[in-house]
Amino acid sequence: MAASETPTMMMDRLSDAAWVMLADHAPQAIHIDDVADAAGVAPAAARTTAGSITALILHKLQRLDRQAALETLADIEDAGDVPVRDMIVEALMHRFEIYAPHRRQVAQLNIAARRDPSLGLRLLDSLVQAMRMILRMTGDDLAGFQGEARVRGVAGVAMVVARVWQDDDTPDLATTMKEIDRRLTTAEEWGRTLRVLGGGHAPDEDPEEDMATGDDPHAQTPGGRYQ
Repeated sequence: MAASETPTMMMDRLSDAAWVMLADHAPQAIHIDDVADAAGVAPAAARTTAGSITALILHKLQRLDRQAALETLADIEDAGDVPVRDMIVEALMHRFEIYAPHRRQVAQLNIAARRDPSLGLRLLDSLVQAMRMILRMTGDDLAGFQGEARVRGVAGVAMVVARVWQDDDTPDLATTMKEIDRRLTTAEEWGRTLRVLGGGHAPDEDPEEDMATGDDPHAQTPGGRYQ
């Protein structure tokens, strides 16, 4: 480890090296010493910094998810006033675009997760955290049970759409985009049925907008949602 290199920088290098190997190898087949060699890091330092291959994979996923969210935020800020539902669609779509060059790694993780429930739970938690980041970006404070239900609902949408995305060979991922819109609409309908989105709708209310914002007519208090 160079004197100027921080542990985060080392984790970045190690996670990049592990990620390249993941394209052709299951996580359990990747050895930390091989990752260290590929990253140009002393094995003892790699073991101390990373701890495990799973930690490196999760670190890489977090970096990709943060990149996707920040780039989406920049696009939204440039676009001006964007409905919250459109923000969510854009964020999900851009995340799939970011992951498009990494389909082999995602396939390896899907297989590994089915064989290793503990890995599956950690990957699920990583996805939930990514969806929480997206909803925070839209202005949702995610308060209470309803807020957490929205996070889980969008995570469920992402999981189902990923099956379509994995085989989407259209140049602009048009099939994935269509599936996002379809699955999000279904989630909105379930959300209204289960009252995840707040109270019922008056005849002149727009239920789609209510899903997008998560407005609860009984929760309009200072410090509430969407400030």
